[in-house]
Amino acid sequence: MNSILQATVKIQKEYPEHYRYLSETPLFLFDQKHSINRLDFEHYLESLLMQLDTFKKASSKHPDM
Repeated sequence: MNSILQATVKIQKEYPEHYRYLSETPLFLFDQKHSINRLDFEHYLESLLMQLDTFKKASSKHPDM
């Protein structure tokens, strides 16, 4: 959870124009038959880190963003 929080805060501080869209990113594809587990959180963290990497690459190509 701490890693998820750190990634989220980094996006909020460094890429505020993208931060508002994080709430549109589903944390889990939740199914009532499926309970949330550690793997779900790991996948979510991975998706946040991939988004962060994409934001970094886009910013380096377009510094005026």
